[in-house]
Amino acid sequence: MAGAEQGQAAQTIIRPQPGPQTAFLASPADIAIYGGSAGGGKTWALLMEPLRHIANPQFGAVFFRRSTVQVRNEGGLWDESEKLYPAIGASPKEHVLQWSFPSGASVSFAHLEHDKTVLNWQSSQIPLICFDELTHFSAKQFWYMVSRNRSMSGVRPYIRATCNPDADSWVAEFISWWIDQDTGLPIPERAGVLRPTDVAEPIRS
Repeated sequence: MAGAEQGQAAQTIIRPQPGPQTAFLASPADIAIYGGSAGGGKTWALLMEPLRHIANPQFGAVFFRRSTVQVRNEGGLWDESEKLYPAIGASPKEHVLQWSFPSGASVSFAHLEHDKTVLNWQSSQIPLICFDELTHFSAKQFWYMVSRNRSMSGVRPYIRATCNPDADSWVAEFISWWIDQDTGLPIPERAGVLRPTDVAEPIRS
């Protein structure tokens, strides 16, 4: 945050940390996943993503966790958003877990506790869908919500997600092109690289 000088109003400057946060926020991919252990700044990177569109009154983003408790937990999505969004003029509607920006753009937080919960989003058009801890969701939930990733706002629809390592999750197969299958570690030279279109998609089950 830059300080006020001789009567000028203080200016809030929000920027990602150099490294993975910056690379994640700069990705042109339709689907980008920020992986790593706790403490790597993944949630803040996710919360910063909608900010590039908040001057668009037609824009809306939805953040998903598996349960509402996870959304509201101390240090969780809603808690962290309260440290960020008010600084840029957003107003909270805590009873519906939504932030409204001066332009009319909105950012909402929701849960997908059960597979059938996705049906609550039938007919929805969501320009930006964000999954916090993608490995907590089922492949069925993820791919259904991909079908809701549509936009009439002028923003090309896209998806962003975070995850911790989990070799037993369907996500491990989804991101296998970026992972050394012998070590289970990321392939450094593929970090941030768009996957070739001739690589087969994982089974959507």
